[in-house]
Amino acid sequence: MVMINREFTAFTLSAVLLVGLSSVSLAQQVTSGAFATPATGAGISSGNINRGTQSDTEQTLQPAWIVKPRISLTETLTDNVNINRSATGNQSDLVSEIAPGIRVEARSARLKAYFDYALRGQFYAQNSDSNRNQNSLNTFGTLEAIDNWLFLDFSAFIAQQSISAFGTQSTSNTTINNNSTETAIYRLSPYARGQFGGLVDYTLRYNLSTTRSDANSVSDVDVSQWIGQLSGSTRFQGLRWSFDANQQSTQYSRGRKTDADLLRLMLTYTVAPQFRVSVSGGWESNNYASLEQETNTTHGYGFDWTPTERTKFSAFKEKRFFGDGHNLNFSHRFPRSSIQFSDTRDISVLPNQFTTIGLGSVYDLYFQQFASLIPDPVQRANFVNTLLAQTGVNPNAQVTSGFTTSQATVRRNQQLSIVLFGVRNSITLLANRNESQGVLASMSGIDAISQSNIVKQQGFGLNFSHKLSETSNLNLLGSRQESSGSGINTLKTTTTTYQANVSTKLGAKTTGSLSARRSEFDSSTNPYTENALVGTVSFVY
Repeated sequence: MVMINREFTAFTLSAVLLVGLSSVSLAQQVTSGAFATPATGAGISSGNINRGTQSDTEQTLQPAWIVKPRISLTETLTDNVNINRSATGNQSDLVSEIAPGIRVEARSARLKAYFDYALRGQFYAQNSDSNRNQNSLNTFGTLEAIDNWLFLDFSAFIAQQSISAFGTQSTSNTTINNNSTETAIYRLSPYARGQFGGLVDYTLRYNLSTTRSDANSVSDVDVSQWIGQLSGSTRFQGLRWSFDANQQSTQYSRGRKTDADLLRLMLTYTVAPQFRVSVSGGWESNNYASLEQETNTTHGYGFDWTPTERTKFSAFKEKRFFGDGHNLNFSHRFPRSSIQFSDTRDISVLPNQFTTIGLGSVYDLYFQQFASLIPDPVQRANFVNTLLAQTGVNPNAQVTSGFTTSQATVRRNQQLSIVLFGVRNSITLLANRNESQGVLASMSGIDAISQSNIVKQQGFGLNFSHKLSETSNLNLLGSRQESSGSGINTLKTTTTTYQANVSTKLGAKTTGSLSARRSEFDSSTNPYTENALVGTVSFVY
């Protein structure tokens, strides 16, 4: 297993940042005419969004590289900066944050990549011993190493995460919180795909990921995985087959190693162009629920229904070693709105905030919502960032935070998202409910799953954005999250946040915003309230 030193990675990213900041003139040249900027308050109909199917002429006009350095200054005046000591009284403070950053987009013939990094330096007027730096990274991409055969997917993510679901929760990265730690995940995934004799399609992929945290109490996680698939048609019209093989090893630094193997044969029959059904049968072996390898058979069934190009509905249910697993997805796009719902139950070896790219933030919500309209992920990331900036929506706003784990869990996750756009107004609703249950042999006694055998989290966030003028926006956000446990201990925490924000353009490349925030945290051990006034000035080169 290749181990990645996060300090070296952060140093490398800082070097990249400095190079980017010294190349302002280059950035100004390559960003002109890059991507179509969405109109403020635009709807999400097909006429308003570039679908990634431009003509050859349009693609030629786009630059292969886009580099955008930036820097922001944020001042936060809070009446409760150290939420670890709320029982002894609130402590006010003024927190200054300077955050240089850079965004790079690559759209060359062989490389499609997105890179966004910021280094946040935070300085406390009353608590100078708490001065610190925080890294923020979101990057992903695909390199085509050999024409139409060998590829390399990669991604990395760094953010502040909650250690325990039942510890003190914070809605801001500037508060001093012992239950928060900087966590990073890096992924590499080379794969090859092709055909045998023009009859059988094949894919062979290797996934390598490593998760690292600053907190000594949090388990690091290394995952290696081989995935292979063969698929093809049959002599019966409309009937296709696929055979999947999966081998995965997971090592926890504060837990034990687990191994899992899975073989699955699936038959899919197209009943109509818009409707198809599937059945599966297979075999799996793992040591999740036992210290020794246990073998079980699997079987499942499901369907995919696409009545229109704007509506998709799929469902699949499968008998697994932990009971019934399932995957349900529904999405529909209206001319100026969209709705999406998902419900999954499966085994998970990573902390729930890392099972997908991102953390269930507003940015992630929009990134998923526009997947069908903008298939190219780099172009979609650029579109979402521009759209959120224009509407004054905070891309990092969270609905339900995750928590770190040191063991495999059976997780059920339900998500509902609704996005509505008007000429001057937009509304975003994100609701989430998940349930994590420890697998018996993996209990290690050091995380939330060990404190309470079943951890349930549910919450919602409602964001309203109003266009005050051509250059100014009003943004209102309300969110609530509840974490509860049952089994060994009965635990419960609730976090509620209210925020109002006004943002405006101060110049061609400068944006300013002013926010008022109130946070309320309720628990049996360390409840607190916080009120804060936040001002930010951002400059994009």
